[in-house]
Parts: sequence; C-alpha cells; structure tokens
Amino acid sequence: MGRRRKPKAKTYELNIESLSHEGRGIARFEDKVIFVSGALPGELVIANRTFSRAKFEEADVRQVLKPTDNRITPKCDVFGICGGCSFQHLSSEDQIQVKGDWLKDALANQAKVEPKTWLEPLQVQSWGYRRKARLSIRYVAKKDKVLVGFREKKSSFITNMSRCEVLHPSIGEHLEVLADCIERLSIKSSIVQFEVAIAENNTVLTLRHLEPLSVKDEQILADCAQELDITFYTQSGGLDSVKPLDQPVVLTYSHPNHDIVMEFLSTDFVQVNFKLNQQMVDLALELLELNESDEVIDLFCGLGNFTLPIARHAKHVLGIEGDLGLIERAKYNAQKNNITNVDFYKADLFKEVAGFEWFRGKTYNKALIDPARSGAVEIVELLPTLGVKRLVYVSCNPATLARDTLKLIESGFTLETAGVMDMFPQTAHVESIALFTR
Repeated sequence: MGRRRKPKAKTYELNIESLSHEGRGIARFEDKVIFVSGALPGELVIANRTFSRAKFEEADVRQVLKPTDNRITPKCDVFGICGGCSFQHLSSEDQIQVKGDWLKDALANQAKVEPKTWLEPLQVQSWGYRRKARLSIRYVAKKDKVLVGFREKKSSFITNMSRCEVLHPSIGEHLEVLADCIERLSIKSSIVQFEVAIAENNTVLTLRHLEPLSVKDEQILADCAQELDITFYTQSGGLDSVKPLDQPVVLTYSHPNHDIVMEFLSTDFVQVNFKLNQQMVDLALELLELNESDEVIDLFCGLGNFTLPIARHAKHVLGIEGDLGLIERAKYNAQKNNITNVDFYKADLFKEVAGFEWFRGKTYNKALIDPARSGAVEIVELLPTLGVKRLVYVSCNPATLARDTLKLIESGFTLETAGVMDMFPQTAHVESIALFTR
C-alpha cells in the first residue's frame, strides 16, 4: 500500500450530523462526506482537511465553535495526537451508549434482527485499566532524546508523552523513567519496542532489541527494574528468543468467583482489562445457565479463560484453540486448579474440522465462541451438527458478529439477548456478548 499523500491545505466550517463506527464525526460539505476526528454529533466545528478522495475527505478538529452538552475535557495532554485513544472528549457513560448503538445498528442493518432483550452494559473502570500493550521506542538523534509511547494517529512517529492514562499505573505513570533508562543504553538506537504484560502479581516489559546488550546495558536495565518494581525480559529475534534479564517471574490473573488462578506468559494473549474480564466471564456463565449434566464446547478457547470457569459448573467441557502454546498453558492451568472434567485440543477453526476426534459423532448441548475480529463464520454453520442448543458468542467486532448472527439464524438459532461491554474505554473498540438458542 502506498503512503498517503498530504492533500492541499483546506479549512472548513462543518455541522456534525452523526458519529462513524470509528468514533469520528460525520458531516457533509460540497457533496462530500467528511469524517472529522475529535468532533461529536450536533457540534459546529472548524476542521482542517487531512485526506481527500473523490467521495469523502478526512479532517481534524481545529476549533469547536458550538460544543454539545456531553463534550468533556480530555484527561490526557496528548489526546488528538496519540493514536491510542479516540474518545476522551466523551464521558465513559456516553461512550458505552454510543457503542451499544453501533451494535444495534450492525445487527439491524446486516442481520435484520434485534434480540428479544438488551443487556445492561458492563462497565468497571475507565482509566488505568490496560494491562497488555505494545509501546514503541525510538531514539531521535536530532533531539538526542528517546521517546516511549504509542504512535501518533495515521503516522509512524511516536507520540512525545510523559504518561498514559489508560495504561495500568505501574507503567502508565513511568514512561519518562523508561525513556531515560533506554537513553542510557549503548544500543539505544537499536531498541524498537516494549511488550507490556501487567499481571495481578507482577509487571513484565519485554524489550525488543536489534543489537546485543552489553553488560553495562543489562545493569542499567536491572537498576531501572528495581526502581519501578518491574521485571525486564529481552527479545533479540523471534518469540523463542524471549528470556528474562535476570530471574523469571510467574504472571497470573484470577477468577475469584470460581476459585481459579490463571498463569500466562508475557507473550500470551489475555484480555487487557482484568476486572471487566471477571465480570464478562461471570455474565457468560449466567447466560449459559450451566448445570451438572451439561456437555459444553468452548471454541477459540485460548488458555482457558472461559473454559475453566465453565468446568466448575458443568459435567464436561472441551476447549478448542489453534495456538499450541495456549493449549499447553490451558492444560497446565486446568491441572494447577485441580479441574479434571475438561479436555483441550489444537485445531484451526478456520479450516475443515469434520475429521477431528472431538467432532466425529460428538454432541455438546451448549457452546461458547470467542473468536478474533474476523469472526467465526466457518464454525457457526457446524454448530447444529454438534447438537448445540444454547450458544454464547463473545465478539470484539460488531460487523462480524452481525454477519455470523445471520448464519446462526439461517441454521435455526434465535437471538435471545445481546449487549456491550467496556473492555477498552476511551477507544472505539466494541466488545459485545450475545445469547442464541435453538
């Protein structure tokens, strides 16, 4: 894909009519649709054009002439510059309302359906919630300065930021300390990123470096780790090169309502918002209406985030996941938590699965699906064959949930209830959950 060419300078006065699914204001000017970052419906703004095509243009707000009543002052000093957040000018309560509207629109427009009932939105904390992230690092020679942070909007540049309000405070409040640490390294120009993994018990930063660290470099990192009470891991190549700078640590999160503690690696996928995750799992189990006779299948199970809590309340649970490493961790976590009524299998759920042992002639009366953004259209069509009567679908993309909802309805399922969950406050990311019965 070619780089965007900067359009000729243009400033316009716009009435914002609605909000796009990326959180941008929508206006019309000279027969063109204008997507305006930082604008809200009902506002009159002055905006600068940033991108132009035949039928639409993009712009950034320069001045709000007539704000809406629900506009608030962003908490972050670099909001509008940093690409990490898009919604800080709207209260958290209004954000989740907007996300609920997006889910309703997706289901109505794509699947031509709405649930029998709508769930109340799940919200926990709006700031300092994010425990997994990738922070870019760059040494800017002209300024003799190291930057640590998220990239700027639509740019490869790193935002010059001293703190991050959505990152967990163990890292979000110490970006300047981390930048100063990297600045003292002999290979500072070869450090490209931090992988952040903040557990309930430890904080790990995995340092991606393109040149070997010297003994002095390792001591600088060790001193920084002690100051911030964190642990550095290093990565010189692929994932197999990840190793602790000093001693390894165990990372955990918990499901206290189900007496489960989950161990994970710093490179594993886990939900970024632990408190919301706990409530999400509780809600999923409530919707499944589990009992001791249930045979449940958990598709895209990861390291068993839903699988193990389900197993506490069902006869037997089967977890299916395409990542072998996550399957190994899921089995380990089952053993560690003394859960014996669960099995895990590795399978690519985007390919043919009819030949697998867990599919041939097997039946499961209940199921949970938690796929990636691309959805699960390949597998939802097979659920009737597996005998599934009750399905909970957890989604991170309303568009693919709506697409898969249509397939489920065609397969005889009914959409009973649905709702949104605020997994990523201050962003346009929408997490949702839906219950289907057949």
